[in-house]
Amino acid sequence: MTSFRQRTLRLLLGGAAGTAFLTATPALIPDTAPRSSAQPCVNGVIPWNPYVVNCNLPPRGPRVRGAAPDAGAIIACRNRPGCLSWYVNGP
Repeated sequence: MTSFRQRTLRLLLGGAAGTAFLTATPALIPDTAPRSSAQPCVNGVIPWNPYVVNCNLPPRGPRVRGAAPDAGAIIACRNRPGCLSWYVNGP
């Protein structure tokens, strides 16, 4: 009977220690979640939107109406008739 009590007590103490460890560990570790911050550019090209600033391409110069489009506009307007002319000649 003593061995049964010892086994039961050992099992209960082990379970209590495991539960205490699992609940205390997150409380002791500081929150390391990344902070959300807005970037001035996106990582990739969005189709049909040549105005989005892309992080992977060189920085854009000042946009002049009628001037040649930049690389982001060319990639975003690929296979879209009228998109580049709207970007170059539009407001």
